[in-house]
Amino acid sequence: MKKALLLVLLFALLLGSVMTVSAESDIVVAYLAKNTVDAFHATLNGAAKEALDALVDEGAIKSWQLYDGLTDPITQVNLIEDAINNGANFVVFLPAEAEGSAPVVARCADAGIPIVVVNSKTNNTDELAQAYVGSDDVEAGEIMANYVKEMVPEGGKYAHMMGIVGNSAQMQRGEGILNILAEDPTWESVGDFAADWSADKAVQFATDVLTQYGDDIKAIICDNDDMSSAVQAYVNSVDRSDIVCIGVDGNTGPLTMVKQGALGATVLQDGAAQVKTAIALIPDIIAGKELEEKDVMVPFTLVTIDNVDEYLK
Repeated sequence: MKKALLLVLLFALLLGSVMTVSAESDIVVAYLAKNTVDAFHATLNGAAKEALDALVDEGAIKSWQLYDGLTDPITQVNLIEDAINNGANFVVFLPAEAEGSAPVVARCADAGIPIVVVNSKTNNTDELAQAYVGSDDVEAGEIMANYVKEMVPEGGKYAHMMGIVGNSAQMQRGEGILNILAEDPTWESVGDFAADWSADKAVQFATDVLTQYGDDIKAIICDNDDMSSAVQAYVNSVDRSDIVCIGVDGNTGPLTMVKQGALGATVLQDGAAQVKTAIALIPDIIAGKELEEKDVMVPFTLVTIDNVDEYLK
């Protein structure tokens, strides 16, 4: 009798073990990237690969697949259907736009698929996503504006090179800039230019601005470092190295320019920490645990010649 009972217990334990492995191995993650080309998102995507591969090795998820959003909300909306058809039952999402990419979050909610949004929010992230991990983009805008004020205390005219209009980072960084400079009568905006995160477009707008305003332009503030580093290189080439250029991300190129003295500063956004923090939430969400925070913020850091060596690897 005892022997039979032990066999039953052993069978139950084995069955429980098999069921646990099966439950873990049923998780297929769709990593829906914003894009796979710009330097900042290449860093995020690399960090995501490392973190998701580790979850596969641990048995926490069965597999994962990257979907390239091409910085296009329509592409992202189409890709979520592909992901679901391919068996995805968990989504890590980096939106292209706040409004245009919102249907991705809504689709996951309708399908009962958990989704964690990373780096920038959609309009419905707070309502429908399981969690958001990013940074306070208003803070980034304020850091940039305060740096400009510090470097040019007498004030002057400035231009703002925007990311894709409608992206939450574009909107909030602009808000942060205005929080500081709109309240200062010594500073005057000559415009917000839709440069779409593009270095080439930002340089073209900067060319137009210098042609129109000349020596009155004292600063060009950019929503990302692809733009700021290109604009700084341009103004340096036309003997206007007095113009303060600054942007957000802290990629290797801009950090190297800061180290070399060709760029005054950048605002480091720790994208790798954002995406790794988001992916670390997956096991708890799968297990149905209540998260301590649904909004997790990774702080920005102003990087200048004084601290660049800490971040330039």
